[in-house]
Amino acid sequence: MKPQSMTGYGKGSAGNFKVEIRSSNHKNLDIHINIPYYLYSYETEIKRIIKNTIERGRVELFVPKQEMDNIKLKVNKSLAREYYNAFVSLRDELSLSDNIGIDILASQRDLFVLDEPDIAVTDFYKALEVSLEELTKTRIEEGKHLINDISERIEIIRKYISGIEQKRDEFTASSRERLYERLKEFLGDVQIDETRLIQEAAILIERTDITEEIVRLKSHLKHFSDVIKSKDSVGKKLDFIIQELRREINTIGSKAQHFEIASNVVEVKHELEKIREQIQNLQ
Repeated sequence: MKPQSMTGYGKGSAGNFKVEIRSSNHKNLDIHINIPYYLYSYETEIKRIIKNTIERGRVELFVPKQEMDNIKLKVNKSLAREYYNAFVSLRDELSLSDNIGIDILASQRDLFVLDEPDIAVTDFYKALEVSLEELTKTRIEEGKHLINDISERIEIIRKYISGIEQKRDEFTASSRERLYERLKEFLGDVQIDETRLIQEAAILIERTDITEEIVRLKSHLKHFSDVIKSKDSVGKKLDFIIQELRREINTIGSKAQHFEIASNVVEVKHELEKIREQIQNLQ
């Protein structure tokens, strides 16, 4: 199965049946069906067919009523008599002057039943099949656009990560010098113990080292690219990976007090947020 957007539309017709179906963003599969009364008995099967085609999204299916000449209205005459007798008895008991007319009986909806029409179920299922095929086609097409946009943003993120990696060595190398200068300023003419300075610098460098975060970022990006090329439903998986990427880039931002690294961190966060928005619409 190719990656799909959760947004799409399809319609199909066969015989006298027309079926329209649309889908939109939803965290799970949420099916809503609007069908004529004579298709109520097929609702479970309709949902089963949709579930076999669509995995995620809010799905709305609409079937307009057919023009049928063979529909007849049946009247439950025995029940009508019971209603009439009950109304007459109630009128007499309460000493009411109202007449019991056809208008009162006509308001009792359970007296009237529409005869089940003869329908071509095969035509209905064919129309449903065509509508689902068209829906899937539009979802796949929209999915391609989303994937292309996301892939381009991932490449942009790789460039920013590469920039962070290049500045990392510069940032690490300057840590010892910055510490030395600060100590000189603080201690004045007091002789600085070189061994102690090296130890303090090592502690500082360890606290601010972003090597592991960069390695994990690259690993997550590779995993992201592998998932997006797969034929499975990718939306939820990619969302989890984005969370991991955000966690690593946030750690880098808090560790590395370097202007250019901080600038790249902001750009990466911006691209990740754009990707997250796009992923929300992927099945």
